[in-house]
Amino acid sequence: MRIRVPLIYKRIGNYFGGLFFAVCCFFGSFLMFSSGNIDVGKSPSIESFVVEKGMTTNKNSIGGRGSMNSDFFYFKIKGLDEKLTVYRASVDYGFLEDHINVNDKLKVYYKKNPSDDSKTNLEVYQIEKEDKILYSIDEYQNKERTGAYIAFFGGFLMIGLAIYQDKKYWK
Repeated sequence: MRIRVPLIYKRIGNYFGGLFFAVCCFFGSFLMFSSGNIDVGKSPSIESFVVEKGMTTNKNSIGGRGSMNSDFFYFKIKGLDEKLTVYRASVDYGFLEDHINVNDKLKVYYKKNPSDDSKTNLEVYQIEKEDKILYSIDEYQNKERTGAYIAFFGGFLMIGLAIYQDKKYWK
């Protein structure tokens, strides 16, 4: 026995689904825009010596069908029990690898990790060495803004897809 769903319910479900995903995209965009507005002077900072540095790879699952590897530059500061991690979309970490060495004294502005279970912190805002900025807040903010714009336009794309899917029912 086959149950037929009336056309009006299909159309309503289509719009609610599209609207739900659009709202999720807009909310994510809002969160990324707001997390990018940071005053470095008011954020927590630590000034200490580097005890470890290197590159690490994070394996991300893509829809359960594959994986994508992301490279990160990390370093550990004396007195902080988490690794501070920097991600660059260009995957060009040569400058940081050349200028950050073990036993160098750095001043790092970052967001404190709220949970104790994660030992890596991707919320590094700025890195300074001898009053020279090695990684600036501008680079962090540009990364956040890019994600926010993608999510914002993704919300409009979801609305457009919902209308496009409903168009086949128009007469």
